[in-house]
Amino acid sequence: MASIYLVRHGQAGFDKLNYDQLSELGFAQGELVGKALAQRGIEAPMVVHGAMQRHRETMQSAQRHWHSFGPIVEMFGFNEFDSDDVIACAFPHFKHKAALGAWLLTQKNRRKAFQELFAKAVERWTSGEHDDDYIESWNNFTGRCTRALEDLITNAAGKNVVVFTSGGPVTAIAQHCLGLSHDKAFELNWTLLNAGISQLLYNREGKVSLASCNEHHHLASAGKQYLTYR
Repeated sequence: MASIYLVRHGQAGFDKLNYDQLSELGFAQGELVGKALAQRGIEAPMVVHGAMQRHRETMQSAQRHWHSFGPIVEMFGFNEFDSDDVIACAFPHFKHKAALGAWLLTQKNRRKAFQELFAKAVERWTSGEHDDDYIESWNNFTGRCTRALEDLITNAAGKNVVVFTSGGPVTAIAQHCLGLSHDKAFELNWTLLNAGISQLLYNREGKVSLASCNEHHHLASAGKQYLTYR
């Protein structure tokens, strides 16, 4: 069997107008991914990244230390869901990001306040009771991710692949492999670390299993400051 390694992007720009970019810490986390891939002797005749800036930047940071890879392919199917839309549908007064930003500035702990709000928005999204409200429903999102995985397995032809993606697609693929409910899937999502690595095993017949999830020794061994979730 061959492996597909799913790498969650490094820490993105939470406090920046453009969230879809790595923070300084995020770039360092990407380099730690590269060192881990190199130390494990992972060779990937194919590398994939989603179509988001933070995916490409994590890959490029990793490649500063990891050189055993072949052609690079961009696959939109491994993109994260639209979190702005998920929040706006649950909290219409935050439809404009400026309003959300202004509210966060009034909170004592901005990260905690955002996480609590986001968790409520995700609960509404994954319930399936309001699918018509969203640009992409939870079911459509998970379907997109599993189709991307199926296409990747076909194109990889039994070879190892490293995929630079986001926590949402990792969650959707883990749910697919383990048969998790929506609630259990997002319980897993909240535990996914920036620059964590998950490993899938697959064969050419399309059988795929989750061998490991959210590996982060490469982060923890470098220092607790590298252990971030958002």
